[in-house]
Amino acid sequence: MKSWQELDQDLKAIILDLRENGPDCAKFLSRRLKIDLATCMKSLSFLEASGWLQRVKGTFLFKRGFRRPKHMNHTYYEITKNGEKHIRFLARKGHI
Repeated sequence: MKSWQELDQDLKAIILDLRENGPDCAKFLSRRLKIDLATCMKSLSFLEASGWLQRVKGTFLFKRGFRRPKHMNHTYYEITKNGEKHIRFLARKGHI
């Protein structure tokens, strides 16, 4: 896993957004963070290969704030367990 300091601002913003809002796809992340869709997709692939993110398995997404499960028409990503532990550690130390 790449260290937090090695990641650029866009990558950090994606990770923190997924932590705050739960699993999401590239389309909605790029809109919310005002990042180009192609750049967002490349960033998600990079973060997945780096061990920060993983793909959500299944055909329905149970997300906070939704009354009903959402059918996954796109590829959704979430933070891995190791990524979440690393972010909690950084938050406790005051680096985030």
